[in-house]
Amino acid sequence: MKKFSFIAILLLILSGTALSAEDFDWSECWCNYGGGIEKGDVIINIDGGLYYSDFAYAAHDGFWFFPPVMFEIQFAQPIWKLPFTFGGYAGFRAYGFSYNTYESGRIMKKESSYLGIFFGGEAAYHIMLPPKNLDVYAITRIGGSVPFIKPGIFWESDYFHFGEAIGAYWYFGKNFGLNLEFGYPFSKFGVSFKF
Repeated sequence: MKKFSFIAILLLILSGTALSAEDFDWSECWCNYGGGIEKGDVIINIDGGLYYSDFAYAAHDGFWFFPPVMFEIQFAQPIWKLPFTFGGYAGFRAYGFSYNTYESGRIMKKESSYLGIFFGGEAAYHIMLPPKNLDVYAITRIGGSVPFIKPGIFWESDYFHFGEAIGAYWYFGKNFGLNLEFGYPFSKFGVSFKF
């Protein structure tokens, strides 16, 4: 019965999307923001997520991590007819693990941890798709990391990073929405405010 209910709800959502797509002007989707975003809007995101290099030491004993928390600000500024946003981001992350080392003829167990901030600039290209509350985008980021605590003898390779991702906004009203993004060097989910 649960399986049938899930399928029925999924079909209802898809049919609602299909109905709204019938009235949609597909020839203009590449040159319009979705989700009610307009030229000159400021978008602020507060997100948490996964920073993929934090799992480089996941096989070690005692591995732990604090998911990255980040703040992001973007400005909607089209180039010609193309709907772009430009902005920056900053956040912090941490992880730790145990490892064995050979000293003075015996094996010693040591602890290692990393705590640092990451930051950078970004540019995103947006596409309008039905339904009207949805905004889909592809984003490119260039940034770096500054460690406050380095992971012992291990090299932290993320002092500079370049990444790309795809994501979407879903706005529940004029100013508030959710943001979901998958990519590298991190994926994230959080809240979005539009002004």
